[in-house]
Amino acid sequence: MDPKASAPFRLDPHADPAVEAEALRKRGCPLQHVVLPGGVHAMAALDHKTALQVFGDPRMAKDPAAWTDLQEGRIPADWELMAFVRGAGMLNADGAEHRRLRGPSAAAFGRTPVEALRPRVKAIAGELLDRLEEAAATGPVDLRELFAFPLPVRVVCEILGFPDTAVTGLRRAFERLVTSGSDADPGRADIRSAEETIAAELAGLVAAKREHPADDLATALMQARDEDGNALGTQELIQTMFLILIAGHETTVNLVTGIARTLLKDRSLLDPVRDATRTWADVVEEGLRHSPPVRYTLMRYAKEDLELAGVKVARGTALVVSHFGIGRDPDTHHDPERFDLDRPTRRHLAFGHGAHYCLGAALGRLEAAVALEELFARFPDLTLATEDPEPLPSTALHGLKTLPVELRTDARPPEQRP
Repeated sequence: MDPKASAPFRLDPHADPAVEAEALRKRGCPLQHVVLPGGVHAMAALDHKTALQVFGDPRMAKDPAAWTDLQEGRIPADWELMAFVRGAGMLNADGAEHRRLRGPSAAAFGRTPVEALRPRVKAIAGELLDRLEEAAATGPVDLRELFAFPLPVRVVCEILGFPDTAVTGLRRAFERLVTSGSDADPGRADIRSAEETIAAELAGLVAAKREHPADDLATALMQARDEDGNALGTQELIQTMFLILIAGHETTVNLVTGIARTLLKDRSLLDPVRDATRTWADVVEEGLRHSPPVRYTLMRYAKEDLELAGVKVARGTALVVSHFGIGRDPDTHHDPERFDLDRPTRRHLAFGHGAHYCLGAALGRLEAAVALEELFARFPDLTLATEDPEPLPSTALHGLKTLPVELRTDARPPEQRP
């Protein structure tokens, strides 16, 4: 079915992403014409094969200079998703420029094997669970606020050598960039303010780190040189720090809360872990397929006229990738709506593919596996305090605003509890 034969599909940041992906799939073609918030047009890849082409085809660019609508002035400078399009250093660069910007981060991340961080991640999880238990003395607690959020924040800040306030102090600004406003109030002034606040704060952190270098990732990035002996410029460092900080916590927060909610809705899903036929790493991998923390990857641009999934794509067209479309694709996964740890394949692209594959993928997987293992070991009777926690309205991310839970550490059977 030609996606141009019907009206474009309007993406809704407030919609259930699985329901939205199914509605798109029913239109019959794995590449669909969609409208992003703000009336911005794009094509969305809905299955694994098409997504791989969008991610890996050399005729695709990340540099927004290839986006016709942007270059011809049809995209407002204060568009709510502009932070995903401009700036952010290596995120929106191609070829040699991308390699130059990414190289220092890749080298710095590779200084310490990720597995060596497990004891520290476990220790942080334990401290946070102590506080969670204290807070639960007065009633239900927010698992997102008190556990899922601070854990990756502390980890990424310790790795960078920044204080936790590098994220917590900028939390509202970060969240404004990844959440959607309403059509009536898109909050564009708030977005501009958030960008300015983040840039100013990170500039201060970079300056302070130059004055007080240490054995940490931020210092390593400042000292790194490319093959020509050149270091990253100050603005490039700020953009790199921004990307590491926001990507280093937002996706993990949403991954942990999303999986925890799924498991708490049906405790039998954990049986393969309890009988040791599956691991917590398997739980995380199935979570990445079933309820990925990234809803749509933004953006790629066609550098020339081309054809994808039998659809002609004009030069300069913007493309996005639907991760719920990939993970819930019935042609790839049997009974895709089911969270199944015995599933023979879990093909997903939650961390991207190709040159822009997420540098922090291994760390994110480790953090989520440790967080969930420690949580359910400490509180095996954990239950949801509400069946319908409020979702996070976002085009880019999939998550929850809160996840209220009751710990119920009383070891007695439910019928014997007061």
